[in-house]
Amino acid sequence: MQQSTWFTPEGLEDLLPPQAQKLEFYRRKLVDGFELSGFELVLPPIAEFTDSLLTGTAGHMAVDTCRFTDQESGRMMGVRADMTPQVARIVSNRLKAKSTISRLCYVGEVLKTRNNKAKGSRSPIQVGAELFGHQGVESDIEIIELMLESMQRIQLPDIKMSLGHVAIVTELMELAGFNAKQTKEFINILQRKAIPEYESFISGLELSADMQAKFEVLPTLCGAASDVIVLAKKELSGLSDVMDAALNHIATVIESIESSFSIPVHLDITEMRGYQYHTGIVFASYSGDTLQPIAKGGRYDNIGSVFGLALPATGFSLDLRSALDLLANVELNVKETVYVPQIANAELKTAIAELKSNGYRVIKSYDMNDVTVGAKKLVEESGSWAVKTAV
Repeated sequence: MQQSTWFTPEGLEDLLPPQAQKLEFYRRKLVDGFELSGFELVLPPIAEFTDSLLTGTAGHMAVDTCRFTDQESGRMMGVRADMTPQVARIVSNRLKAKSTISRLCYVGEVLKTRNNKAKGSRSPIQVGAELFGHQGVESDIEIIELMLESMQRIQLPDIKMSLGHVAIVTELMELAGFNAKQTKEFINILQRKAIPEYESFISGLELSADMQAKFEVLPTLCGAASDVIVLAKKELSGLSDVMDAALNHIATVIESIESSFSIPVHLDITEMRGYQYHTGIVFASYSGDTLQPIAKGGRYDNIGSVFGLALPATGFSLDLRSALDLLANVELNVKETVYVPQIANAELKTAIAELKSNGYRVIKSYDMNDVTVGAKKLVEESGSWAVKTAV
């Protein structure tokens, strides 16, 4: 067998000690933080029938989903490429939380069909939180605060974040009377930040002078959030109730973040990430010099409608695998290593259990004579077991 056959596929990798231990340490810190904020842990299966996995707003993830035939039922299954739709299924179909707010958190590995080196691993480890059942700005603020607090909890360096609101551009297209083809083309241009194409597209539209001016100013509404929102309100307020509500919503979020966190906040009015999925505010958070977000999220109302329960929802997920290199190394919380003999002895088993309960790392030795000089070992003396230094 050639050694090349032992390699993992492109974009998939092993985590070895001590990286795996490091990841587990920070995973636990994040989940503990979620639970302290009232978010209950759920663990969806790694694969589901595609009927539910790729239903509704999750349909855009079909191209990223690895699929296979279930040998038990003959139906098509998929390995999750994102955990949010699964959590939406749980809250809508299993918990059936119609009238109360549900706060859920999750952690798990996802798998994507394609390798994008710029975006990191094909198998990110998602740690996230979702809030269902509340439509106001307060729940968006709670989720954003939890995201930033989580990043601070694991001490990610140089945190910064960006904001957007898909309803602003969506409403502007509606007011301008875009058809389906124009909408698709315009969103594509915005997502690629292709300014020359943008200008050419706008000049080819039949718009009133006032509406033309709104579209021309749109790409300039990008920068420091507190400055941009003032300009955005000046240029776009009064066009419709939907527009005013979106601008006021994002202004409230900016004010809340800046009053609670000392981090740079960037606002891009033309940000349309997850346009097929999100329905309101979108946000992403970065650390250090990374170009790709470590955490991202937004509002995605009515996600559970296909499962029979349409709920307002907002949430975020953090890619712990991508964050790993930015996090400080950790020391295992063990007092000391003790070597013990591998023999059948009830008193020895009791002594080992006591050592472990006190935080000692216990390693079985098949030949106690090979224990390194100066190391600790468990030896029997006068019918009892005691820790001694090997000589």
